[in-house]
Amino acid sequence: MNFKLKTSISLIVSSLVLSTLSACSNSNMATNTAVKNTSDKIVINSTEFGPTDNMQGSQAAWLNNNNWLLASESKGLVLVESETQQSRIIKKGNFEALAVTKLTAHSFLVATIDNNQDNVVIFKLEHTQSGWDTIELTRINPPQAQPDTVCLFANKASESISAFVPDVRGLITETIIFDTANNKAVNVNVREFSGVSEASGCAVSTTTNTLYVSESEVGIWAINANAESQADKKPIALVAPFGKLDSELGAISASQDGIIWFTSTKKNTVYAYDRISKMLNNWMLNGDLSLESVAVNYTSNNAATAVLYNDETGAYIKSTLPVTPIIKSLKTSPQSITQIKASAQTAPVQAFGDAADDPAIWVNPKDAANSLILGTDKRRGLMVYSLNGKLEQSLEVGRLNNVDLRQNSTIKNSTNTLITASNRTLNGISVFTVQANNSVKYIADIPTNLDEIYGLCMYSSNTGNYVFVNDKSGLYQQYKISENNEKITGKLVREFNLPSQPEGCSADDELGQLFVGEEDAGIWFIGAEPTAGSTPVMLQGINEQLVDDVEGMEIYHSDKTRYLVVSSQGDNSYVLYKIKNGTAGIKTPSLEFAGKFSVISDLVNGIDGSSETDGLTVTSKSLPGYPEGILVVQDGYNRMPQQPQNFKIIDWREVKKAIK
Repeated sequence: MNFKLKTSISLIVSSLVLSTLSACSNSNMATNTAVKNTSDKIVINSTEFGPTDNMQGSQAAWLNNNNWLLASESKGLVLVESETQQSRIIKKGNFEALAVTKLTAHSFLVATIDNNQDNVVIFKLEHTQSGWDTIELTRINPPQAQPDTVCLFANKASESISAFVPDVRGLITETIIFDTANNKAVNVNVREFSGVSEASGCAVSTTTNTLYVSESEVGIWAINANAESQADKKPIALVAPFGKLDSELGAISASQDGIIWFTSTKKNTVYAYDRISKMLNNWMLNGDLSLESVAVNYTSNNAATAVLYNDETGAYIKSTLPVTPIIKSLKTSPQSITQIKASAQTAPVQAFGDAADDPAIWVNPKDAANSLILGTDKRRGLMVYSLNGKLEQSLEVGRLNNVDLRQNSTIKNSTNTLITASNRTLNGISVFTVQANNSVKYIADIPTNLDEIYGLCMYSSNTGNYVFVNDKSGLYQQYKISENNEKITGKLVREFNLPSQPEGCSADDELGQLFVGEEDAGIWFIGAEPTAGSTPVMLQGINEQLVDDVEGMEIYHSDKTRYLVVSSQGDNSYVLYKIKNGTAGIKTPSLEFAGKFSVISDLVNGIDGSSETDGLTVTSKSLPGYPEGILVVQDGYNRMPQQPQNFKIIDWREVKKAIK
């Protein structure tokens, strides 16, 4: 059908000065949001857009060229050609809210709420020579809850598209609905987190990976859209009296340049939030209107077409706004990060919260397939997993933080194994071994005089077996372990200090070298023997490659090269350093940057990525399916679905992809 233009409306552009507001926690965002003030008023004509008879609309979205998609509770999904005003219903139904993301130049993902079924439906919309085809891909059903709105996130890092669905419970669910790497629809539950009491809209800026949510009488909130993060929300603009926004905020949309657009019904205001300058521009419309949404497409360098929904008439309107798109980009790190995937993961720890911390690998010398992964649970004790991640044992001996082990002939038990862990319940060292039947056995505790024991690692040489422990003050202690049958004792043989809180450390048994991390500063070196003195040497400081906190670290021994793998917790990545031995007359080694990588989600195998890693461990020993060994890292946010923390198991051949 061909729907004609009817009514003209005047659009008045003005602005207000807003007080300083809290800004989004995203590292690229500043702390102030303001609106430019001008006394000039520009009158712009505006006209009705698309069908006007019983439209009962909610939200529009630009597709391509002059094609716009409108949601309607009475008609369904309506396609409108803006120049000719030709329109057609491409999907009948009762649809509310609308989000669109481009797959190709002629195909799109469309998310909308199906009010007839109280869920979110995902369509694939394809523009063919014969017209537009609409294919239903999947549906999202928030558990026992009506959805409030929906928005889409094209995540380039994970090569996927997610749908965020705020619902009437005040929660937001994230579901991956499309695997862009394999060009296929999926339905993967990622996580659920606290939202707002009643969301009137949401949108995602892919330039900052930020989810924005509008709360009608409160304001606009920003949340990190990355699933491997904590979903804290921060206000970017608030409704009076807490801020200067007009109330009755409507739906949100994002334009191609990342500007966030939203409306206020109270004074018929359109707002545009620039995430780079942190400025809010606003335009106020004259007339008997009730604006509930706005979507924008730039048509030139100084103008944009805006399609808005006017609840007063139940129809959409169109106007041209004098606005300049953002062409400047956010600063990005010149350091490239290789993206790899985990091969397996362990069962989650028993409860949500900061619990899983540090892993260690015990290689069965008789049957590598029966090797074990040990992992600390800071709330319970030591967890024992098989190589495929199955939980085999739980030894609840206290709040264990870090764990390490040694296997050598000087250790006098059936498997020549000593396992030690820092026990924060006792401020001591808990000692275990692996028995002949492949089970882990608790042996004893060694007391320390530390105020608050924290990190731990082990070292073995021809002078004995040792444990290094530290506390949050920066104090390190070295204990020599002695065995008398199964009676284990420890003797303090050395102390040294770092300037501030340490945790991760790793020793090279052959060369007598100890590498230790200072969380806020970098990586230090000191000799591992008790006679090596008490003065560490700084090898590597915090920089754009190594982002604090500096957490777990471990040495990987290849045939010719040693690599120190370090958790760069501040940017959810890992850094590889080639350890270079000192030149003639210099005993101190040096670290040479060798690569940087992150672990991303594997949709095919249902394993999420890793983030905020505390502890890690690595072995170069050949294991079934892993001829060059494995890297095991703690995962701070266990997703797909949302579960308590766990450990990710990564084939070293994947890690090698990051080595420059």
